[in-house]
Amino acid sequence: MTKYISRMCRTQKLLAVVMGLLLSATAIPAAANAKTEQRSDVLFVNGQIYTPNGWQSAMAVTSGRISRIGSARSAKRWRKEAKTVVDLKQKTVFPGLYDMHVHPVLQAKGGEGGCRIPQDANAQKLLKLVAACVKTAKSGEWITGGQWQASLLEGTPIRAATLDAISPDNPVMLYDVSGHSLWVNSSAMTLAGITKMTPNPEGGIIERDAGGNPTGVLRETANHLVVAKVPPQAIEKTEENMQPLLGWFSSFGIVGFLEAMAFRDDLEVYARLADKGVLKHRVQACIAYSAAGHPNVDLDATIADRAKYARANFDPNCIKVFADGVPTESHTGAMLEKYQAGQPNAPERGLLLFNPAQMGANVTKWDMQGITVMFHAAGDGAVRASLNAVAEAHKANGMTGPMHQIGHSTFIDPEDLSRFKVLNAAVEFSPYLWDPQPINDDITKAVGFPRMDRVWPIREGFDAGALVIAGSDWAVVPTPNPWIGIETAITRRNPGGSERSFGLGQAINLRQAIDMFTINAARRLGIAENAGSISVGKYADFIILDQNPFQIPVTELHKVQPFETWIAGEKVFERVKP
Repeated sequence: MTKYISRMCRTQKLLAVVMGLLLSATAIPAAANAKTEQRSDVLFVNGQIYTPNGWQSAMAVTSGRISRIGSARSAKRWRKEAKTVVDLKQKTVFPGLYDMHVHPVLQAKGGEGGCRIPQDANAQKLLKLVAACVKTAKSGEWITGGQWQASLLEGTPIRAATLDAISPDNPVMLYDVSGHSLWVNSSAMTLAGITKMTPNPEGGIIERDAGGNPTGVLRETANHLVVAKVPPQAIEKTEENMQPLLGWFSSFGIVGFLEAMAFRDDLEVYARLADKGVLKHRVQACIAYSAAGHPNVDLDATIADRAKYARANFDPNCIKVFADGVPTESHTGAMLEKYQAGQPNAPERGLLLFNPAQMGANVTKWDMQGITVMFHAAGDGAVRASLNAVAEAHKANGMTGPMHQIGHSTFIDPEDLSRFKVLNAAVEFSPYLWDPQPINDDITKAVGFPRMDRVWPIREGFDAGALVIAGSDWAVVPTPNPWIGIETAITRRNPGGSERSFGLGQAINLRQAIDMFTINAARRLGIAENAGSISVGKYADFIILDQNPFQIPVTELHKVQPFETWIAGEKVFERVKP
């Protein structure tokens, strides 16, 4: 949901932030272990090791896999056979974590731009930051960035003229917090050819004033009119920018993730990183069916060539489909019932971004080919339409195909919850949006109660027997730190606790939250026989933590940090001791 930039500036700023966060940590050089990792046997003793069969104290790793798990008494017998013995000193060992909806490659391309705006910025702060970006830019250079929040800008017109006043010569393009709406100035609209006579593209909205003139706000597919005018970045630069992001992920204990929207050049980036031994994570990438609502003209050719980019730990066998937008004042999330409030010319039930009959045929075809389909579906109408497409595929092909994924799932009609288990589909929730924050104010105002009582119905998902997984959607949110998601899934409050809650009735327990980020993710990826838990025979993908999550207050979970992250028996991250 992110795009491009005044690219180099944006990427340098992002990487500076990432490197700053890593100053207290060390990522182990990727190529340093090429000759030794598979030959080294390591025995970990004196620990608190979280396994499906309860807590254990010892674990042996042989040739990248877990070869033994047991008690302190067992460890005494194993010591003489181990090449290396590590005393955990009662530290906690957890299975590695997965982020099942994240956008690192788009961030490496420049993401949502170099002009960064905090999500809680008011109008004065936003305009001041944009003015500073304009001041440092060359004449005529694109100013791209975000994120603005409509509910925080009341009293300041979200209009092209507002941006024209601080950037009359440079085109400006700013994403909102969801990544589904753009605020642009007149220069940007001129370059994009947007005039009073420009029709709304299918699946998109050009906001207009009473006289029919474009205001400078674009929704969904209309974004592409401007995004297409921003110059792309060289693939070599994207590859370079990806490397610190992978190290950053490891610092949170992430051992695998779902790249939620990728194009052919992005698949090439991942393949290059894997071939160089830089990519250690277990990654599935979903090929974009569309971009900003604009069809991916290279889709069929990329699908045909996907095996060319596949590697042992990189799977491009997935397609990303946008079923709708977001259920904010824009009304682009597809809802079954009418919105309560929002923009005056917004559709009353939102926008479904595909033809149901055509999508059913598409999913049937992809399912037959063994390709996973990952839907963006925020509104309950979009969730139902996505499940209908999956149902049509299973009716035609049977149930032996891949597990498809419904992403975000902000609202789900109660009648549809049971369908996830029946259809063997995964339901993905966005954990960083469970705690109260500005975008939720917009959603609340637009959707209203009682529907808001069931926002992100994660508890109901577990109760229905669905496979429940979690995705941060970073960089729409500030950080992909899974521990924030784990805590807020349990508390439904701000990290550390807060008086205000959000969808409190949908709170879950710690074990469920851990399952979302570990074994459930592995099941969705089809690798649960080899990953997702600390079990004999599985890959040695684990993290050594600074504290036991089961022994601290739930409001402290967001502070948990890995001392070390291991993937396939290789230490890929180690936190520098103070």
